[in-house]
Amino acid sequence: MTAPGLTTEVLVYENNYFSTNDYTLVATVTNINTNVVVRLDGSIDGVRYGPLISNTITQNGTFAYNIGDCPMKYIRGNFFAETGGTDAVVRLSFSAR
Repeated sequence: MTAPGLTTEVLVYENNYFSTNDYTLVATVTNINTNVVVRLDGSIDGVRYGPLISNTITQNGTFAYNIGDCPMKYIRGNFFAETGGTDAVVRLSFSAR
């Protein structure tokens, strides 16, 4: 992603099974100017999302963030904000268990 925005939402719930509740967000940042804010958003209805993970990154690199015991039906990555310029490139990936 070259500008703040959202990834496609992913359904992490199966009928007749428990919802997933452990999540990892991996953010790779290149060409950073000052900082970027990355989030992993969760939803129980696929409409209203809130942040499960929110972190400010101040240097280039790959960073992993985890959260547990938060059952959700949907998750999505969020390149939430960028300050100090518009050169950053952010790659978000996530997993659920």
